[in-house]
Amino acid sequence: MNIEVRFAPYVLATACLFSPTLYAQDEETIAEITQAIGQLQSAKGHFDQIIREQDGYLLDRQTGEFALQRPRKLSWRIAELDQLLVSDGEQMYLYDELFEQVIVRDWSSDPTINPAAILLDDIQLEDWAVVEISGQGMKLTPLDGYSSILEIELVMTGQFPEILRLLDTTGQITEIRFSNLELDLELAPEIFIFEIPQGAEVIYEN
Repeated sequence: MNIEVRFAPYVLATACLFSPTLYAQDEETIAEITQAIGQLQSAKGHFDQIIREQDGYLLDRQTGEFALQRPRKLSWRIAELDQLLVSDGEQMYLYDELFEQVIVRDWSSDPTINPAAILLDDIQLEDWAVVEISGQGMKLTPLDGYSSILEIELVMTGQFPEILRLLDTTGQITEIRFSNLELDLELAPEIFIFEIPQGAEVIYEN
């Protein structure tokens, strides 16, 4: 949808006059958000994951518990699907208990493939995305036009996102809301260790 916007001359002049200051403020805010995320060492809590069409039609809803720890360690359990995702820092394991299947893939530091990398990896956001202020957080638009993710938006509350929102090329919006957060706490190492169950089908992905 194309939207035509017309500016009155004085509005355009005012925008030109103040845009450098606003841009500097945006840069400062982005730097503060990035620094806050980078200083986070660990977190755990609850999540609600909702998938919608762009018109708001609800496609799916999942809930669960998560724990994460820098660098690159993650435990993500989806209650309704009996699925567990674990990253030990090098590899990621997706275990489907119902189908007794484990998918194994290497950790990716590309947020368009693995959005968790934004929270768990030391990456320069500007290297792979256009970074803009959006409400209480920031919006990331990947530079790679071939990415399946068109936008990533983080709504921040302190060091940790309150909401992580993804828009993909199918037009679907995945919104993850975090709650019951505990930050920078000691987590048991075994949370991030996954042992492949005996008899499970194992699929290795590149």
